[in-house]
Amino acid sequence: MNRIGIASGFGEAYLIDLARQLVDRGVTLVVPAAPEVERRHSLPVVVWQETGAPAPFPVLQSLSGPAPAFRGTPDIGVASFGRSDIPAETLLRAREMPLVLAACAWTARLLREAGVLAVLRHPIGVDTSIFRPKPRIGLAPGRFLIFCGGPLAHHTGPDIALAAFRRFHAVHPEALLVPGWTAPGSGGWAGADALAGQSIPPEAIFDLTGRDLPGVLRECDLAVLPDRCSARVNPLALAAMASGVPVALSANTGHLDLLGDHLYALKQQADLAAQAGDPGLAGWGESSVEEVLETMQRVYDRRPEAASKARSALALITSTWSLSRQSETLVAALGKAAAGQPVALAPDAEAYAWGLCLHRADRFAEAEQVYGEVLAQKPGHIGAYMDRGHVRRLADDLEGAEADFRRALALRPGDARILRSLGHLQRRRGNLDGAAASLRESVRIDGKPGTQWDLAFTLLQMGRYAEAWAPFEHRHAALGLRRIGPATPRWKGEAVTGRTLLILDEQGLGDTLQFLRFLPLIPIGPGGRILFAGKASALPAARRLLPPEDVVDWDAPLPAFQAWDGLMSLPARLGISRPENVPPPPQALPDPARVPLWRAQVRGTDDRPVVGLCWRGNPYFSGDRERSPGLAALQPILAVEGIRFVSLQVGRGREELSTVEGGDHIADIGGAIEEAGSDVLDGIAVAANCDLVISSCTSVVHMAGSAGTPGWVLLGNPSDWRWMTGRDDTPWYPSLTLFRRFSRDWTGLAGDVALTLAHWRDSRRK
Repeated sequence: MNRIGIASGFGEAYLIDLARQLVDRGVTLVVPAAPEVERRHSLPVVVWQETGAPAPFPVLQSLSGPAPAFRGTPDIGVASFGRSDIPAETLLRAREMPLVLAACAWTARLLREAGVLAVLRHPIGVDTSIFRPKPRIGLAPGRFLIFCGGPLAHHTGPDIALAAFRRFHAVHPEALLVPGWTAPGSGGWAGADALAGQSIPPEAIFDLTGRDLPGVLRECDLAVLPDRCSARVNPLALAAMASGVPVALSANTGHLDLLGDHLYALKQQADLAAQAGDPGLAGWGESSVEEVLETMQRVYDRRPEAASKARSALALITSTWSLSRQSETLVAALGKAAAGQPVALAPDAEAYAWGLCLHRADRFAEAEQVYGEVLAQKPGHIGAYMDRGHVRRLADDLEGAEADFRRALALRPGDARILRSLGHLQRRRGNLDGAAASLRESVRIDGKPGTQWDLAFTLLQMGRYAEAWAPFEHRHAALGLRRIGPATPRWKGEAVTGRTLLILDEQGLGDTLQFLRFLPLIPIGPGGRILFAGKASALPAARRLLPPEDVVDWDAPLPAFQAWDGLMSLPARLGISRPENVPPPPQALPDPARVPLWRAQVRGTDDRPVVGLCWRGNPYFSGDRERSPGLAALQPILAVEGIRFVSLQVGRGREELSTVEGGDHIADIGGAIEEAGSDVLDGIAVAANCDLVISSCTSVVHMAGSAGTPGWVLLGNPSDWRWMTGRDDTPWYPSLTLFRRFSRDWTGLAGDVALTLAHWRDSRRK
C-alpha cells in the first residue's frame, strides 16, 4: 500500500494528523483538489483525476460531514466527534465501511453503541524527536511556570484555567502563566493582548510569541488542560508528557484515554448535558475551578511527587504513545483494509479498555456496567471481575465486591494479587481474621512490600502488635518513605553507647506526634547521642523532648551518625508487644509559655464551654475523602446551643467557614494559627485551652491527645489502624473518645455526637 486518498475534511485536526502520519511513513496522499491543502497544511499531495469510478486504493472519508463524491476501494471512515448525537445518515455510512478510525475511546464507544462494530480506536501519538526532556536552560529562573493551551474557545476551558491561575498567582506571585491558546485565524499564540480583561497582570504572563514550544514546555512546572470537551486525545497533553512536564487533565471525552496515575485527573466534572438540557453534549464535563486550583497548589507543594508522575508519563509515552509506534499501527490497519482482510478487532478488549477509562475517571456506576458487558462476552475475564470488584467496593457494595474477588480467585487459585484485594475487602467488611489469613497467603506467595504493609495494618488494627512489627518494617518500600542507605546499620534496640543514633521522621504530622513519645525511652549509655531528623512542621515538638541542637530538618545536611532507625520502628525495638504496653503521651509536649498566650483568643469573653472543631485532614492523603466529613456534615453539632465553637481548621477547609451555613458563627482560631506561622506547639496550646475538641482523623486529635484535652474523634469506615475496632477509647491517648461511622452518611454520626454534646453541656452546667 503506497497510496491513500483523502476525500474531504481538511479542516478537521484529526484527519490532518492522520495524513501527516501517512506522509511520514512514505505513503502518497491523493486528493480531489490540491491548492487549499497545499496552502493551509503544506502536505505533499497528488491530485486525482476523476473518472466516475472508485479509486483503486483506500480513501479516508471524514464522518463529520456529508458523503463526498471521491470514493475509494475501500472507503475508510475517520471519526472525531464533538457531540454524542451522531446523525443517522452518518451512522448508516459508517456501518457500510470495513473500518472506521476513531480519534479516542469516547468516540469509538459512541459508534459501537450505535451498531458500528468495525471501529479501531487510533489516537494520534506525539513526535518524541521534537517533544522530549532536556535540561532546562532557565528561561524564567525562580518562577513557577504553568502552561495552559488549546484553541481559545469556551469548550477548551480557558476561563476555568484563568480563574484558577488568578487565585493561585495572588498567593504565589512568582507564578507565570504560559498561555498556549491559539485564537481563531491568528496563526499564532494568544499572548497578553488576547487575555486583556482577565485581571492577570502582564508581568505574570510568559508570552510564547516567537518562541519554540518544545523549548518552553521543558521549562514549565505544570501543564493544566481543563477542556470541557476534547474530540480526540489532547495533543498538548501528550507533548507536555513527552517533555517531562506534570499534566493536569479533565476526566472527560477524549481525555479519558490518558487517565492514570501518571497525571493529575480533574475528576470533578459537572454534567453539561444535564445543565444545558442538550443530550448531544453527553460526555462533556466542566472542571471545578477549586479542583484546578488545588492541583496547582499540590504540584507546587509536592514537587517530588509531580516529578515522579512526569517520569511515569515519559515511560508510558515511550511504550504506547510515540508517533512512530502509532504510525505503525495505522499503516498496518490500512494495509489490511486495502487487501480486503479484516482488521483484528477484539470487542471484549475494547470494552474492557473503556471500562478502565471510566474507572480512572471515578465514574464507577458506568464502569461497573461496562465490566458486566465484558463478562457477558467473556465469562472468564479475570481483569473484569477484579476491576468490577474494585468499583463495587468504592460504591460500598461490599458483598458484590467480595463475590467478584472470589470468582476471580476460583478462576486463578493462589493468585497473590487477587488474595491481596480479597484481604482488603475482608478488612473493610470487618472480617479481620479473614483479612489476615488472605494477606498472609499473599505474602507467602510473592512477599511484596505493599502486601506486607497491608498485613501489618490489619494486625495492628486487631491489636496484635507483636505479630505486626515484622511486616510493618516493609512500609518504607511500600509507601515510598525516606530511609538511609544500606551502608548505615539499623538500630536493634540496644543501648546507644559511644556513638550517634539518627531517628528519621515518617509520614504525616499526626504520625509523628503519636510516635514521639518513644524518643525519651531510647536507652543511652556513655557517649551516646540521639539525633532526630524530620519535616519542618514536626521539629518544634521534637525539640520539646531532645536538646534543640539534636533536632534537624531532614532536608538540611545531616550531622554524622553511626546507626539509624525510623521513628515508627521504635515501639518494636522497645518491646511494645500489646496496646496496653503503649506509654502515655509525654507531658513535655505542651509549652507552658504558649498556653496562656492563646487563652483569651480561644475562650472569648463569656463563660460558655469551648469546643474546638476540625473537619478536614491533609488533602494529599489518598484516603482523605473517606476520613474528612466537611463542615456542612457537622450541622447537627453546630445546632447545639450554649457552646462557643472555635475552628481549629488550617489549610484547605477553612474556606468552608464562609460558604457553609453557620460557619460565620465559629471563631476562626485556625486562621490565627496560620498567621502565627502554623507552629505545631501553637496548635497544642490552642487545644489545651479548649474544654473539648471534636475532629475527624487529623493531626488535631493528636494535638488534643498530647495536651490531655478531652477529644471526640469522628472516624470513617474503615478507620485507621491506630484506632483498632470495637472500642470507643484508645490506649494511645487516654483523653480521647472514638465515635465510629458505620455508613457512608456523616450527618447520621454528627447527629449522635450532637446528642452526646448536649448531655455533656448539661452535665457541665450541673
